[in-house]
Amino acid sequence: MSALSYRIPRKLNFIKGRSFCDDCRQKLKWYDNIPLISFLLYHRKSRCCNQKISIRYPLIELITAIGIFFLYPNFILILLFLLTFTILIIDFEHQIIPDELSWLVLLLALFVMPYSYASLFVGFLSAFMLLLVHLATRGRGMGLGDVKLAIALGVWLTAKQSPVWLFSSFLIGGLIGAILLLLKRASLKTKIAFGPFLIIAFWLVKLFYEKGFNFS
Repeated sequence: MSALSYRIPRKLNFIKGRSFCDDCRQKLKWYDNIPLISFLLYHRKSRCCNQKISIRYPLIELITAIGIFFLYPNFILILLFLLTFTILIIDFEHQIIPDELSWLVLLLALFVMPYSYASLFVGFLSAFMLLLVHLATRGRGMGLGDVKLAIALGVWLTAKQSPVWLFSSFLIGGLIGAILLLLKRASLKTKIAFGPFLIIAFWLVKLFYEKGFNFS
């Protein structure tokens, strides 16, 4: 997830090519990339140039491991988690949602679930609600990337789950925004990516609100 979320927004090849140090750009050995272990063994510093390693990498590796652990052995949901987590990281760091990742989420749903007009309707209706926010705020309150993501995520939910998901997304976003304002880490003019709130709320609803599609 670290490599994908780093390379995709920078238009770097993520299919082949070895990982490299962010500071000195030296290519890393396989033992430099052992999740969490390398970070601890090298005392949070890179082996090649002794620069401090960002907490970004072990944090992503830890969350990825936790997600896989709780979703195992449902490999479909694991793949969905990896895709959505990658989107979350990229949107959080760069405030963009790559279309190709959103379409992969949608294609995965259409591939593993029986064809259903109902699921497509839920996806497009969810996206329509966000599109209204986008138009009403002239793009300042909601980006088109969020609208496209809503289509992809919406097809994974039922008609009952969808409104709870959207409401929860805005609720989580509002709470985080209020906390940032109170801590003076943001102002009313600060742009905050909405994609992470959509994804966090999606998984909360998917896993804990009723029971949607079951692939076990």
